[in-house]
Amino acid sequence: MSTQAAKVQSIAKAEIGYKEGYSNGHWNNKEKYAAEVPTMAWVSAGGYPWCALFVSWVALKAGVADLYPRSASCPYGVSWFRGKGRFSEYPAIGAQVFYGSGGGTHTGIVVAYDPTTITTVEGNTNTSGSPEGDGVYLRKRNRRDANTYGYGYPKFAEGITTADPSKKGKSGFTYKASATAPAGASSTGSTSTASKTKTVTVKAGQTLGVIAASAGVSIATILGLNPGIKDADVIHPGDKVTVPAATPKPTATAKPKPSTPSSSTASTPKFPGAKYFKAGASNAYVTQLGKALVKKGYGRFYSVGPGPTWSNSDRSAVKAFQKAQGWSGSDADGYPGSETWARLMK
Repeated sequence: MSTQAAKVQSIAKAEIGYKEGYSNGHWNNKEKYAAEVPTMAWVSAGGYPWCALFVSWVALKAGVADLYPRSASCPYGVSWFRGKGRFSEYPAIGAQVFYGSGGGTHTGIVVAYDPTTITTVEGNTNTSGSPEGDGVYLRKRNRRDANTYGYGYPKFAEGITTADPSKKGKSGFTYKASATAPAGASSTGSTSTASKTKTVTVKAGQTLGVIAASAGVSIATILGLNPGIKDADVIHPGDKVTVPAATPKPTATAKPKPSTPSSSTASTPKFPGAKYFKAGASNAYVTQLGKALVKKGYGRFYSVGPGPTWSNSDRSAVKAFQKAQGWSGSDADGYPGSETWARLMK
């Protein structure tokens, strides 16, 4: 059967991969959630941090808005749960986790836990280690990290599944040392990514893009399962990478194409030619390329822009994108060809 906690899990996880707005070379905190939460439109309008707002949005969409604080303030959220006597140092499924001094720095929703880690869905964060959050990610963090402050427990109708040993045998609580779903949730249907993972060893010549394609998932999913990977372009033979263990096999179109680029299709803007992308070049095509790279998630290479003048930032972003396709050598040299262009413009 479906439970309130399971609904929260499902709605939160469906948002993984969403990105906020981007302008003037930076992510700008303009998101879709504030306008949908009554009295909270000012968060996006003012470009304010939105991690707590995201939790409020999930609660609203799950039909349990009164079980979570409606606020953009993490300190207020901690106080709200404490006032109801529902704050703990132990994780629980559907709990609102708080980070930083006094729990006032950042927040998210717990979707799984084990004796050493928590798996969360968090808004206004990233996986690069930068303080500038850019979207909704699945994160895996250490429970005993000094930055993990505590957890607010929503009072779900079915009770809450928790790792808190003091709740054993108490009404409204189900104790489990590890959990990937709330007690009473259906055993069929979708399950937490954390419950179906395996570890692979990076081989010589492999990129994160190749590993992601082999697992049938996006690079963002791989980064969400491996918070220790700070740069998607930097992995080494022998490194251990966590990937989903049971996913549909990728279709032929999802597999990396051979390194020999093919011509662009009629459904994408025609490749203007290599002459527009070289040292000293300045034209509208460079801007168009840069904007496409930002939309694909490669905005981290730009401190300003993108703009019309070809720069090392453009080349680094193109190179990272090419490597993510499984290409290497001259096919991942940072200069766009017709196939790179076609994939970016899709």
